[in-house]
Amino acid sequence: MRKVFCLVFLFVLWGLFNGSADEVWKAGVAVCDITPPTGLWLAGYAMRDHPAEGAIHPLWVKALALQDAQGKTAVIVSSDILGFTAEMSQRIKQQVKEKTGLDTGDILLNSSHTHSGPIVGDSLIAMYIISEDTEHLDKIQRYTEELERKVVDTIVNAMEHLEPAKLFMGRGVVRFAVNRRNNKEAEIETTYDYKGPVDHSVPILVVKNVIDDTIRSMVFGYACHSTVLSGYQWCGDYPGFAQIYLEQTYPTAKALFVAGCGADINPLPRRTIALAQQYGKELAAAVTRAIEDNLQELPPSLKTSYETVTLPLETPLTKEELQQISDDTKKAEYIRRSARYLLKKLERGIPLRTSYPYPIQVWNMGGFPVIALGGEVVVDYAIAVKQRIEPNAMVLGYSNDLMSYIPSVRVIREGGYEGDTSQLEYEMPAKWKEEIEELILNAIAQMWAKIK
Repeated sequence: MRKVFCLVFLFVLWGLFNGSADEVWKAGVAVCDITPPTGLWLAGYAMRDHPAEGAIHPLWVKALALQDAQGKTAVIVSSDILGFTAEMSQRIKQQVKEKTGLDTGDILLNSSHTHSGPIVGDSLIAMYIISEDTEHLDKIQRYTEELERKVVDTIVNAMEHLEPAKLFMGRGVVRFAVNRRNNKEAEIETTYDYKGPVDHSVPILVVKNVIDDTIRSMVFGYACHSTVLSGYQWCGDYPGFAQIYLEQTYPTAKALFVAGCGADINPLPRRTIALAQQYGKELAAAVTRAIEDNLQELPPSLKTSYETVTLPLETPLTKEELQQISDDTKKAEYIRRSARYLLKKLERGIPLRTSYPYPIQVWNMGGFPVIALGGEVVVDYAIAVKQRIEPNAMVLGYSNDLMSYIPSVRVIREGGYEGDTSQLEYEMPAKWKEEIEELILNAIAQMWAKIK
């Protein structure tokens, strides 16, 4: 009788300190190899003149499904591609909804923005010399369809393997990211006074087993372009190496990298595999240190929000102005191709954009804010969100859509690539209006206020 009493007493104590079995997170993780065959073209650089020649390491899509104590479920997806187009995201999310019931706001599709991944869909297609090559475009379309199926299957697989778990947040720091607008790459190794804003924080989510505290998964971010490499081999760049090193350190875990607001930030110096490996090791070490030093457990509560905000453009280029750009032999060939691409749209009776429906996703994960923004978002937005909402927030770019660069007022006024000239290659016929910054930041603040 005394033995039974002791067992009951211990069970009650365990419940008091740990909550009931229903008051925990549930988590499931799944991965899928998405390495394309050789013969497909790599994305990200207009100067490439032939398809991929092989792989440095495999490319992956990974999904982490999380469910709170009330049964609310959401999924974070990481991927070794340049980015999902709006059309790709819509198709993926619709298929997932049909299979699982998850809504658009419950699925976060993020890409590492590696410039050593494949061209997908029609993303930036006017930038590449294959923009009118039917054979290569057909290969891209077939790969894109296969990729979408794999993403859907990976999400569903993660949801089918939900198990009780504990969720933690942490924060590391690593300093190889440099503001590329304010520092000269050719002089970077003799520069001692770096200029311009950066975000060196490494936000982290860690999933542990409820029984033995082994790590099952970690999600970690960084605000820096994945552009160490520019060759002809498939590679996840420094984020790919970081994930490999973390999974070697924690054999029971799957590591997911999510890209932050690093549109105007580069890893410098760059251009060698050894540097990509070095930065991957530095980033993995920052995650490891945070896991060992400063994890904070999050209660099993999950709220999600998703909205599209109409962002206005300045007055579009005229047909005559586009023709002048197309005929100007002093301009880069990819700029001339982009102008011709818009001219063809006008010839088909398709009007040029004057605005864009911009996706914003805000999650509250046990009090931890996760903000996911579409496009190539400059670092000013991450800094502003952290100042307005929460210093430890995970603020992501490259999520759910890759429509263009998203410059701040500062960058729009300064001009240059991120604030002006990149628009054309993204089929945007004008610069953004300065008001887009407040439209985005106000929407984030309002969405957070509703779910915090």
